[in-house]
Amino acid sequence: MHERPDDTNTARQQVLILGGGFAGIGATRKLKDVDVDVVLVDSRDYHSFQPMLYQLATGLVDTAVVAHSLRDLVGKQENTTVHQAHATAIDLEDGMVVFEDMDPVRFDYLVLALGAVVEFFGVDGADRHAFPLYTIEDALRLRNHLIASWERADAHRALVEDGALNVVIVGGGPTGIETAGAVAELYHGDFTDDFRGIDMADARIILVEAGPELFPMFESDIRSYAQHALEERGVEVMLGEIVEKVEATRVTLKSGKVLPAHTLVWGAGLRANPIVESLGIELQKGKRLAVGPELNLEEHPNVFPVGDIAWITDTKTGQVLPQLGSVALQAGEHAGENIARAIDGKDGKPFAYHDKGTMATIGRGSAVVQLHDGKTIKGKAAWLAWGAVHLTLLSAGEDRAKAMIDWTWAGFTHDRPGRIHIEAGAGRDSP
Repeated sequence: MHERPDDTNTARQQVLILGGGFAGIGATRKLKDVDVDVVLVDSRDYHSFQPMLYQLATGLVDTAVVAHSLRDLVGKQENTTVHQAHATAIDLEDGMVVFEDMDPVRFDYLVLALGAVVEFFGVDGADRHAFPLYTIEDALRLRNHLIASWERADAHRALVEDGALNVVIVGGGPTGIETAGAVAELYHGDFTDDFRGIDMADARIILVEAGPELFPMFESDIRSYAQHALEERGVEVMLGEIVEKVEATRVTLKSGKVLPAHTLVWGAGLRANPIVESLGIELQKGKRLAVGPELNLEEHPNVFPVGDIAWITDTKTGQVLPQLGSVALQAGEHAGENIARAIDGKDGKPFAYHDKGTMATIGRGSAVVQLHDGKTIKGKAAWLAWGAVHLTLLSAGEDRAKAMIDWTWAGFTHDRPGRIHIEAGAGRDSP
């Protein structure tokens, strides 16, 4: 039991929103005109646009496209306060959250939108040597590493033979496939010109998938199209292979194969933020919290887990909804609406997900889309649809403008101006 903070000056009910991702932003905006105090807390002071992190990692877009100030997005709402702090404990009975670097905050309603962390499934060395792609820091770390690897190999050619330029990407879902396609375009486009002394045949891009096919959630025509499109771009696809061990310069598969590679990108799984394990509530696959039709907890109806932390069952299909930005945004908005209804003394409404289709890009002019009725779109039409949908998901108009400029420039020039290595404290230039 934690001591409650002094809230004697708080007349209105208070909604605490943990997490400034799609779900947290969606809930916050829906409470804009409600007679309630809204407190949004995130460990970072910006919103991350996760669907485009692979583009940041490969220099196609700039950081400003995929990161936007939380205070700029919602801080101007008169009933909303934004804090940067790390939540360490949640007391559901007492209605309070404890933070590592801020005073405790009470709540009448809690939106739990803390997202997920990368799941390495106990693979030896993965937590030390793999490059996940879930945060902006992850994307920048991968970008710096790729560029630095080529610079070192250009200066010391023996590194090329040791696999310094080889990239192994784990996971045949959207993250793995989009990353593989983007790395292939970076290698065979910009790096071909940047490092003319290196033979591109010495740089391998290998996509490893444990299952028998790529894109298991898609129809068969999309699965075969995706593999063909990747192989056309020089990506080696290894199906039915499982990573057993990751070292700094080698990747060992359970089949016994050893891949010389100084880079392994991990796109194979997520699990809910570890704070859920302290709540004393039964967890589902991926440590996710099961919610009811109105998106709240059965035992605590004033608590709404949404986004990647939530196990949401589609009321129309009975299927568990995937961890996608569109699901998180719609769920967050619905949670905000149901909180507003509760404050007005009305009953909540069940959540109905509006499925606009599942999609992924493979490269310039190549993407796949599967609509909710099973229809599929491939190629340039799917690529244009992907761009249109993701522009609408971007948090602000200026972000959309920046993305359009970056995409248009890359489309005409095949150039990625963001392929620069920026690291704090790096460099020894004289003043």
